[in-house]
Formats: sequence, structure tokens, C-alpha cells
Amino acid sequence: MEEKFFKKYKKILAIDEVGRGALAGPFYVGGLLSDYEFYKKIEKIALKDSKKINENKRKKIYKQIIDLKPKFKIVKFTNKEIDKLGIGWCFKKSIEILYKEFKPDYVLIDGKPVKINIKKTKFIIDGDEKLKLISSISIIAKVLRDSYMHKLDKYYPLYKFKFNKGYGTKEHILAIKKYGISKHHRLSFVKNIL
Repeated sequence: MEEKFFKKYKKILAIDEVGRGALAGPFYVGGLLSDYEFYKKIEKIALKDSKKINENKRKKIYKQIIDLKPKFKIVKFTNKEIDKLGIGWCFKKSIEILYKEFKPDYVLIDGKPVKINIKKTKFIIDGDEKLKLISSISIIAKVLRDSYMHKLDKYYPLYKFKFNKGYGTKEHILAIKKYGISKHHRLSFVKNIL
């Protein structure tokens, strides 16, 4: 599908986010800049939506992508910033930051359209399943955020962040009810649980 965009544009920025619905931990928005040459390399990797691949396979694919030396950046917002600014604002701000950093000719973003001040942009629902470039940055962002949540798990083992990555699993919700919250929980996301 990217082929048609490369017929018109030289540099394309693919954007996806990870951790939007999590109860704890940061929100990551990744951007990957690609020209046609890089796209042809990435096209050879068996890519899928990062959430539909098991963790070990995702890490292997991540290494394959990183070995190609992609131009990428991850914008991170802490749980406190999410509580203060809102997840929607954080997402829009991330897009602006990535756009200014890479100065692409066109932007492909996973998800439903949101209002932003960038003209040459296309939002694609399930873009991480449909486009290799979005799938690539999705995998990069997910592996990096998961790694961060593994580190948090060492300090907060009661919440099992290593397994739930901060998302609202049954066990995680029960742990919040039993032990309260950690300093990494998003107050705006857990207020109905407490």
C-alpha cells in the first residue's frame, strides 16, 4: 500500500502510539522516517500489528528492523503529564514534535483522524496491520515501552507490570484495589477503580 505514497512523496513519516489505554506507565508515540529505498528493505520483514505478535517474536522482529538502522524517534509522556494534559493532547503534541524533527513530505498515522495542523497527513484505522512502515514503528515503540515496564516491575512487583505492561488486566485491577496505586499509575485512568 505504501507504494502509491512513494510515487508522490520522497520522505514519508509513519507514526503509531503505544500505551494509550494503560492504567500505569508512560505513553509512547513513535515516528519512523522512510524513503523508498528503506521501505523496500522493511518490506522483506514479516511484519504485523505489534499487539498480535508474542513478545519473543516481537523482539526478534525489532532486532531485524533495528539492524536496518531506521531513522526513528520516540516521544514519551509520563503518567503525571497524561493526568495533567490529557492523552489526546499528548498524542497531538507528539505528532507535532515528530513532524518538526523529521520534516517529511507526507505523514501516515495509525488510528482515527484527529484535528492537527499538518496538511499532508493520512490517518489509517488499523494502519499497523495494513502498512509495513506503521507496523515497524509500532513494533519499535512497543518493545521499548515493554522494556521500560519490565524495569518498573522490579520496583513494583505487586502490580505485575512485567506481564500486563500497565494495562487493566483483572489481576492488575485487583492489585490496585488491594495495595492502592504506585507513583506510576495514571490517576485520571484509575479513579473509577479506587
